[in-house]
Amino acid sequence: MRRIQTTDGHSAGGSMMGIIDEREEALEKEYIVKLERSFHIKARRDRLLARWAAELIGRTDFDVYFDEVISAELLESGDENVFRKILSDLQYADVAISAQTVREKMKQLLLEAARSLDEAG
Repeated sequence: MRRIQTTDGHSAGGSMMGIIDEREEALEKEYIVKLERSFHIKARRDRLLARWAAELIGRTDFDVYFDEVISAELLESGDENVFRKILSDLQYADVAISAQTVREKMKQLLLEAARSLDEAG
């Protein structure tokens, strides 16, 4: 089989295994990019959510409160611990708000965070 060298140093017309390996590597890179994007979106969402909740609660130490929210997420990865932390803090501060409202706010802020990341990037 005749191989043709491309400008990037790869040979065209390579073996099937070479093509599969390249495709696998491309998929892995794409997965990592998507995973990193998801992480950054959630981090932005959590910051926005913490700011929103801190204002409702009347906390002025936003950075400290944000660290508390992040600590809740680190206990168990995912949105549920963040949700429970925010809802619990709001209820403890006697803020009249439903669990559904907090969940809707989380969704809204997730979309907002994704848009802001897209605009920045």
